[in-house]
Amino acid sequence: MVEVAARPCLKSISAYLPGKPIGELRRELGLRSIFKLASNENPLGTSPKALKAIKRFASESYLYPEGSSPILRQALGKHLGVPPEWIVVGSGSDEIIRLICEAFLNPGDEAVVSQFGFIRFNQQSALMGAKVVEVPMSKMRYDLRAMSRAVTSRTKLMFIASPNNPTGTYCAEVEVAALLQSVPSRVLVVLDEAYYHYARNRSDYPESIPDLVKSHTNLAVLRTFSKIYGLAGLRLGFGVASPQVISWLHRIRMPFNVNLLAQCAGVAALQDGAFVTKSVAIAETGKRYLRDSLESLGIHAGDSAANFLMLPTPYPCEKIFQDLLRYGIIVRPLAEYGLHHHLRVSVATPEINRRFIGVLRRVLRSRR
Repeated sequence: MVEVAARPCLKSISAYLPGKPIGELRRELGLRSIFKLASNENPLGTSPKALKAIKRFASESYLYPEGSSPILRQALGKHLGVPPEWIVVGSGSDEIIRLICEAFLNPGDEAVVSQFGFIRFNQQSALMGAKVVEVPMSKMRYDLRAMSRAVTSRTKLMFIASPNNPTGTYCAEVEVAALLQSVPSRVLVVLDEAYYHYARNRSDYPESIPDLVKSHTNLAVLRTFSKIYGLAGLRLGFGVASPQVISWLHRIRMPFNVNLLAQCAGVAALQDGAFVTKSVAIAETGKRYLRDSLESLGIHAGDSAANFLMLPTPYPCEKIFQDLLRYGIIVRPLAEYGLHHHLRVSVATPEINRRFIGVLRRVLRSRR
């Protein structure tokens, strides 16, 4: 019997593995107290203004949302200083990554990515039959000069995450500016700034919107409402680029790709500056505590401009991941990135941060 044949490129693509869900661990081990430090969610929860909007408009959930998210795009345009025509909204910024790959990649084209970069860049590019050109990092940082040198006549896209997931490192303003000057205008540079709010106070962090995106028609900047606004469960992100690039993405997005409650919550969240300030503050305080505590355990976690830390492990990360699960602590092992002795840990509330350090100390002692 002849089986239905999938596209050949799928043989080289593995399914994306998200952080282990709390419900799954509860079913497996029967634990009551479980703390998820695997998906970089906001430990303060959801923006109060967004929650208020969700409750207000919940009764209208029987209605289809407006297809292009016009009210949210207007609010974003005012917030960012760009016209709404420069913005596309998606079901998480992950959808924008997919749309960009669908719009611009043909089989045989090339997409330049970085070693230890966000794995979705690789997966979506490969799905379109493109060749993924991976450039080595330099000391856990993007090597933008090397990425520029990797561009060939077949290159269509270049993906950069800054701050990067999972390393937490970022690209400085001078580095990004130099890259944009060196890359041909026919190559679309995709700058994923999912963790922008946690990095923007760094003196050398680039002001990509509106400055860079207005001066470079081959730059697309992506951001999300999942992290800083606590809307991960609603799936909401956006991309900013030249009107021509955005018009192609609107042509291929799903008719109602962003649900009504997500659109309403997004508009309200943009007005919640106080929540953003608190979210950044708890991340900064938590990172300092975690780094100092990890040092006392003999573990050096590098600097991170996001709301998580990447840390080396004294034995394979999958084993320490399983050890922590038994105590109800979910972290992210990084074996799928080729980092077999590294974990990524989200910054949580002070109480949960302390609990993590205490459990980690116990786990490490048990392995000695």
